[in-house]
Amino acid sequence: MKGMALAPSQHLRSMLGTTHASGTAGAAAVLLGATLALSGCGAQQAGAAAIVNGTPISDNDVQTVAVQLNALPQVQQKLTPSVVLLNLILAPYVLAEAERAGKGVPEAEARKIVAKVPNPTPATMDFVRMQLAIPSLSEASKASILATLGKTKITVNPRYGTFDARQAAIIPTSPNWIKPTASQVAK
Repeated sequence: MKGMALAPSQHLRSMLGTTHASGTAGAAAVLLGATLALSGCGAQQAGAAAIVNGTPISDNDVQTVAVQLNALPQVQQKLTPSVVLLNLILAPYVLAEAERAGKGVPEAEARKIVAKVPNPTPATMDFVRMQLAIPSLSEASKASILATLGKTKITVNPRYGTFDARQAAIIPTSPNWIKPTASQVAK
């Protein structure tokens, strides 16, 4: 298998220290606004790394898959959370197409790969099965997957980047609140 990226608590505490009614309401509004701004995802589900057609992929699944697979000796390049997330987004579509094309990968075959992982999660198994299925897919099958992805509603938590269906890739983004310094711009 080949390898494929603060909370300002001091400020919030000082604002929440206000005791009169309007101060408390104002502090609550500031806290809510700060929470939404820090999460960077208005409609994003809490704890979700991505939502694919209404189905969440949890941050926990992304982190667990990375830890489980990066522990394997055959992993030459460590998997990043963004790479894991991309693969978890693609897995259902690749696995469905592989089954349709008669090229499905049995779980037993994937278990051989992760034999040294105690209790691999279903997400880890899907990741491995997908990696095993991709090489067997025809160009037509891959084009079909891309066409399906183009019609799929995929929302990625901004901390991972943005999903580009045409490339089947997660494009890293830098937060717009990080501004380069004058010396960085001059370089």
